[in-house]
Formats: sequence, structure tokens, C-alpha cells
Amino acid sequence: MTSQGIENFLSYLRETEQRYHMAEADEQEANNETQDILHSLELQDHDYHDFARLSKELREVRQKRRAAKDTMSEAAPVLDWIDQNRPTIKNLERLLGDVRKAEKSTANRIYTPRARRDSNA
Repeated sequence: MTSQGIENFLSYLRETEQRYHMAEADEQEANNETQDILHSLELQDHDYHDFARLSKELREVRQKRRAAKDTMSEAAPVLDWIDQNRPTIKNLERLLGDVRKAEKSTANRIYTPRARRDSNA
């Protein structure tokens, strides 16, 4: 179907935008967790095992933050393109509607003979 390619592209744009915003939230959460761990290390007394556990937590949080930043970095050029091309995207959405409408009208097409044929001929 002709509409499928347009639909896939628009879905890709929406999904990339959502993925960016989710990564943004993940990064902020990881930053907050990092601060919690650092404040705990700074202000509370810990034994050796607590220090070991907190250092592992810190490593995991930093890896989560790095993954979020990588996702944002990869998606940023697409978001920039989206921001610069909002009118084009709206036109693509209208085009998708028009193409779907045309596909629907041709999908249920039947032919009605114009001339009556004699079935005994």
C-alpha cells in the first residue's frame, strides 16, 4: 500500500521524539539518584559493606545516565529536523489521510456491466 511508507515515516518521527523525552527523564532521574548517593556518602557514616554497595549503585546509575545521554545524542538531529519541518510534517499527515482515502475507495471497487449480455449466446 502506498500509505504504509508515509505512515512508517511519521511513526518513526513520533517514536524518536518520545524516545528522546523518555531518555531526558531517565537522565534527570539518574542525576537525582547520583546526588542522593553522593549526599549519603558525604553526610552519613557507612561501614565497608555500605561503601561497596553504594559504589556499585553509583556505577549502575552512571551507566543508566550514560545510556540516556547516548539515546538523546542520537535522537537530537532528528528532533532538530522535526522542529525545522513542522509544516512539512503536517503536510505529510494530510497526504497520508488523502492516500488512505484513495486506497479505501479503490479497495471496494466492483464493476457493473453496462450492457446486458445474453447468457445463451
